[in-house]
Amino acid sequence: MTVATATAAPVSFGQRAATLRGLGWTERQADWLTLVCLHSGAFVRSQYQARYKVTAAPATRFVSALMDAGVVREAGLLDRRGGRPTSVCHVHSRPLYRALGIEDNRHRRGASPEVTMRRLLSLDYVLEHPDLGWLPTEPEKLAYFQRLGISPTVLPHRLHRDPGADRPTRRRFPLNLPIAGSGATTTFVHAEPGGRRRLQADRIRSWVTAHTGLWEALRDGGGAVHIVAVTRTADAAAATAAILETWRGPPAPPVPRSEADQQLVDAVELVKTTEDTRPLDRYGGVMEGMRAYRRVLDREKAAGWPFKYVDASSTHVAQRLAPDALGL
Repeated sequence: MTVATATAAPVSFGQRAATLRGLGWTERQADWLTLVCLHSGAFVRSQYQARYKVTAAPATRFVSALMDAGVVREAGLLDRRGGRPTSVCHVHSRPLYRALGIEDNRHRRGASPEVTMRRLLSLDYVLEHPDLGWLPTEPEKLAYFQRLGISPTVLPHRLHRDPGADRPTRRRFPLNLPIAGSGATTTFVHAEPGGRRRLQADRIRSWVTAHTGLWEALRDGGGAVHIVAVTRTADAAAATAAILETWRGPPAPPVPRSEADQQLVDAVELVKTTEDTRPLDRYGGVMEGMRAYRRVLDREKAAGWPFKYVDASSTHVAQRLAPDALGL
């Protein structure tokens, strides 16, 4: 399987696992490696134990086999007491990701403790909800929202500038957090690694801000938005739930838009899509056109206060990653 083929036509989880079985991995090994590579790149033994209902000894033998094969390395101890093996297992093998058609997936690279914990929390929620219809890769997410008629301009993104590149690279869904979609309802997962309470609140508010355009577009199209915060403790879950609740509710009734305002909005959307600025010439150029556009949006937002972006919100405490469970 080539990377180009996987990118052009994302394949199913079962097809990816079958590819690994064809390379000699057992059914369980192929299933677990596919799951981890797609959703986190890292795991702890207790997550493997929960998935297959095995004890610590088989889990340790499994990790040892993966390390002997050169596809996994232990990335750092989470249990500082040394009482049990709770090291993070990082699946890093480039040939393995290449076989799955996701060679450039960021999960293959090492990460900071914060990002690693976010990945582990993401995997934990996927393990608890395997049938939600997960969209593990960027092409699958893009294809899903395209089918729903969502403009790429509202998708969360970040620009990365490489010294040798002529223009910055646009990375969609930069945090690489889980999204699941059925068409009728789309679920967005925020994995909260912990830390000071104010830092946690800032993180989730920043995440919501990055997604509001997408959530508004989904609701405008008749879809429902469900957001989930995965935390390590019940206290963090309760604090997060209170924040999430402020964004839950029915959408505000649409604000009537004049024909002139609609023409301006259409012109701006055309510029965003084509990068051709000529449609804004009639408004005095790009700068004046964008100022007028922002005034229209500001009026409409003021009329819709308080903002409600989602239909349902919930929290999930990842017991296997709680500080007590990891000996922290």
